Amino acid sequence: MDRKILQDTGLTPKEVDVYLALITSDQTSIADIMNKAKVSRKSIYEILQKLLDKGLVSYTIKDNKKQYAAATPERFIDLLKEKEANIETILPELLRRHKESEEETSIRVYIGKEGMKTITNNILKVGKPLYALVGRELILDSLKYYIPQFIKKRVEQRIHAKMIYSESVRKRKLKIPLTELRYVPNESASPISIIIYGENVNLLIFSEENPIAIHMKSKEIAHSFMNYFNLMWSIAKK
Repeated sequence: MDRKILQDTGLTPKEVDVYLALITSDQTSIADIMNKAKVSRKSIYEILQKLLDKGLVSYTIKDNKKQYAAATPERFIDLLKEKEANIETILPELLRRHKESEEETSIRVYIGKEGMKTITNNILKVGKPLYALVGRELILDSLKYYIPQFIKKRVEQRIHAKMIYSESVRKRKLKIPLTELRYVPNESASPISIIIYGENVNLLIFSEENPIAIHMKSKEIAHSFMNYFNLMWSIAKK
């Protein structure tokens, strides 16, 4: 199990330890939780209280002692929905401020995988067909949990795509809805992925420690990259 997925819902590593320790039992004592989760007595009460506040844990009192139990894992979905609802309440104001700060031509740089997700989500916001020189398999491996979610949303919005991969990716036999795929020789592929949509260009530069995501909004820049994409598309093979 990828524990980071649970942490992404707002849990600390220790809170994940305690929840997973509880999920296999109906009722569990403090001592049992401490033993299974490898948590000290000093911190167990604070962790349990935070899980109680999030609705992920409940307790009953038996023989004057509290017995704890994990809530259904579906509660994680509720937590995410609650976060989304909270963001939606302030989204209009955030959008207004963001729009005021935008220029006709803008360049934004993000560090880390979350930055890559941010600019990739912008494709869904713009809603234009996308043209991508994905190059090697780095994007598929680095964002292996996020990419299927993105593709599902893109298909739901009927956003078509043309994508160029290196020949090394062909063996994966990718079948992506609303997508035309072509391949170029491995030596022609770049570790930098280029995605063009409307007046926007995303550059995804992969590295193990600090991946970099660059978003550019410019008619001229997008047009130049589109010319390059069309050239590569003409020589790429189905």
